[in-house]
Amino acid sequence: MKTSLFKAQISLLPCAGADDCEIETISLGAALVSRKWRAKVEAVRAEADPAKRKALKDALPCITPGGTFSHVSRAGLIAASGFLCADIDYKPEKGINKALAGFDLKAEISRLPFVAYCGHSCSGAGYFLIIPIADPAKYKAYYRALAADFEKGGLTLDPVCSNIAFKRFVSWDADPYINTAARPYSYTLPEREHATRETLGRDLDAAETAAKVEAVISACELNAWDITETYGDWVRILAALAGTFGEAGRDYAHRISALYPGYSYEQTDAKYTSFLKDRGHLESPAQIGTFFYIARQEIGKHDFDNLEL
Repeated sequence: MKTSLFKAQISLLPCAGADDCEIETISLGAALVSRKWRAKVEAVRAEADPAKRKALKDALPCITPGGTFSHVSRAGLIAASGFLCADIDYKPEKGINKALAGFDLKAEISRLPFVAYCGHSCSGAGYFLIIPIADPAKYKAYYRALAADFEKGGLTLDPVCSNIAFKRFVSWDADPYINTAARPYSYTLPEREHATRETLGRDLDAAETAAKVEAVISACELNAWDITETYGDWVRILAALAGTFGEAGRDYAHRISALYPGYSYEQTDAKYTSFLKDRGHLESPAQIGTFFYIARQEIGKHDFDNLEL
């Protein structure tokens, strides 16, 4: 899919909590370069008091770089913009992207032919990227591949942006990087089984495995994190739970599946039963490491690694 940055259409909301009737349509390019919100964004950056700063930020308009929406959710998507938005937050106090200290990302981003825009986020510390994509249906898969690429370079992408319905606060950058000839990103990670050691750095015994799975699912329930958004991930997660826990994993399967808006008890139960039947005929059942791998990609490295058992 190839769309001009300045012709792509997205939704604009007057604030994060705006009603559906307040949603407007705007050009993505226009939203990125408009001076309309400059004063408000600079006020956020100048405010030293955290509470006041947050209040100013929450009052900013929001855009949905992924497309136009009747309601800001995956189900409310009217038309995809053909672009993906990635946030690179700078939160050194939490150990997130400490590599950005003294580093000008905009000066280096031209090395990546698929980046159409790079500018400072409304906080002024981090950055956000706008990237054309080949197929909007693969938005999450592209984001996952991008996150893996940036992680190799020592930078972490905010996992929240992996949702095509992600809304971000407007920003202002006096000197953004813009490449209207950026090539669409089309790379996805190959689907394969992942060992626990690969994601966690070591193998776990049975009790540790159960405790880690419980910690992941409990965190997802607490924060309403849906790691089963794509059908492929959902299937791999259920297969991993069935291959590891057998019948004892059925409750896990329902709990994690129930976070998806289109959850069906009957469909989940039938799919899990099918994996249990396959389990006895497979030389190598699906590995729980795949569950941990998908969860880490969706939740984010920092939050996943800090889950308490």
